[in-house]
Amino acid sequence: MLHQRFEYLLAKELSDQLTVEEAAELKDLLESSSELKAEYQLLHQYWNRKETSSERDKDLFNKVLSKIESPAAPKKLIPSFLWRLTAAAAVLVLVSLAFWFYQMAWNPDQEVSTANQQRTWVLEDGTSVTLNAASSLTYPKTFDSLTREVYLVGEAFFKVAKDEKRPFIVRTLHAHLKVLGTSFNLRAYPDENKTETSLIEGAVEVSLKGEAEKTVRLQPSEKLTIYNLVAKEAAPSKQIIERSSISFFYPKDTLSIETSWLDNKLVFKNTPFEELARTLERKYGVEIEFQGKRAPALRFNAVFEKEDIGQILRALKMASNFSYQQASDKIMIYD
Repeated sequence: MLHQRFEYLLAKELSDQLTVEEAAELKDLLESSSELKAEYQLLHQYWNRKETSSERDKDLFNKVLSKIESPAAPKKLIPSFLWRLTAAAAVLVLVSLAFWFYQMAWNPDQEVSTANQQRTWVLEDGTSVTLNAASSLTYPKTFDSLTREVYLVGEAFFKVAKDEKRPFIVRTLHAHLKVLGTSFNLRAYPDENKTETSLIEGAVEVSLKGEAEKTVRLQPSEKLTIYNLVAKEAAPSKQIIERSSISFFYPKDTLSIETSWLDNKLVFKNTPFEELARTLERKYGVEIEFQGKRAPALRFNAVFEKEDIGQILRALKMASNFSYQQASDKIMIYD
């Protein structure tokens, strides 16, 4: 029953029908099971891959469709509980079978990932990618003749090798980016309610997933924030897409807040404690939980570079009124 509920919630998330309450339930399921979390990441990666413009992937996906639609297809491929689900559940069946067929038929993709550290990787076209903590990049061993496509979960800084004949495309859960040659920072953690693209130089076109015709072209020093459906439901008046400028802690800084992590700095400017805590979790490999409703909403301005997690918590506690307890790698924050 637990796995069936997971499949139902994932199907609704993939089809953008997840409510705020269901999003919280799905998050709890993922935190309670490493097996479900791994399946969640794999299915999301293939769901993004399914929408690629690559002819190779389209052919594979069409083969999967034909298997599903064929009258001779064994009924056991469709679990009985799916008949009781909404149309969103059909999305999950398609994704699951497509992923299975993809793995069986063709799987040359490579993946590089990080735990609580940074890692720089150079792709076969010369593009350099620096991954932040708790991030992963999926990419083909060799790019095809029409496009260069990669799939990001987490945060990365890209220095894209220029190739006018083959655009470089980055796909995430909620947004797609298209560039020819540029450098930019992309933040797309699945446990955050937004995707942020910060352009350093060059030009980049950003579109919402499934809405390629609606693109926003960024100029250097601009940032585009795309809020997901859960964030929109929590604040109906909020715009789904917001354009702003890259931010700095002080006016004369040369390093932006968005790229400060490249220098192993943690920079927070008017950042909610709950968002700050997610960053600390990824950086230091800890788990942070809040008891109470006031502490998560506290906001901080701070710069950390060589401090350990204990020093950071003590500094934050001096700046605001909260208490905490730490036991090994688990930290409880109290109002």
